[in-house]
Amino acid sequence: MSMLRTHVDAWADTMTSVLDLAPTLGADDLSAPTDCPGWTVQDVLAHLAHLESVLAGIEADTRPDVDGGSTLASDYTEAGVLARRGRPASQVVDELRAAVEARTAALSDLPDDASAPAPLTPGGVSWTWDTLLRNRVIDAWTHEQDIRRAVGRSGGLDRAAAVVTLQSLAAAMPFVVGKKVGAPMGTTVRWQVTGPVELELGVTVGEDGRARRDDAVASATTTITLDSETFCVLAAGRRGAESVPVEIDGDVDLGRRVVAAMTVTF
Repeated sequence: MSMLRTHVDAWADTMTSVLDLAPTLGADDLSAPTDCPGWTVQDVLAHLAHLESVLAGIEADTRPDVDGGSTLASDYTEAGVLARRGRPASQVVDELRAAVEARTAALSDLPDDASAPAPLTPGGVSWTWDTLLRNRVIDAWTHEQDIRRAVGRSGGLDRAAAVVTLQSLAAAMPFVVGKKVGAPMGTTVRWQVTGPVELELGVTVGEDGRARRDDAVASATTTITLDSETFCVLAAGRRGAESVPVEIDGDVDLGRRVVAAMTVTF
């Protein structure tokens, strides 16, 4: 199976989970605040409906002039939510369902070259097919978890999209250690990620000062132990280290600085 197909299947599985969950949410659930500042559960559904509608060609892009960048602007995503404020939740969910159905049909035929530019991206960002489809997995699964935490309905933590999200966030940890923390030469950081998705992750700062992934580090300057949900909550910038369970061994000060800097963007 190609990586693009893996991404599409993981995205589709997550969107099915969201669409199964959404109709079971009551008014109090829909108005519950999430870990996305200023967004309720219904706002998160509106955000998903906006992006999927744009990608399905159902809705014209509200910012077609944004082109050339590689990061989706926050005001773009906020505009999609604001435009849906005041709409009935059922209408937002119906919009999302229609967009997912259309997008699923369109993605039945995928390009051979994953590195080719995607012809349609949200906000006109410059993404390849691989980046677009991977980012849709991360966005969809992370927002599913935002909803589930907000309403106390845990689920989907061991699904394919959780694996894609964890692996993608883990790939950014050398940047965290080397650039954001500025760890000195010879530093080794190990993350021991426990279930539901297990991962042994290591980063070493070499003699050239560059941090590189090295999952086979023999010993670590600091070891950070946490479960995969907590790893994703931190790396996605949903909560701070003070509000999640993390164990640090070795150089505790370094470990705390790494954990505080784990948030990455795509």
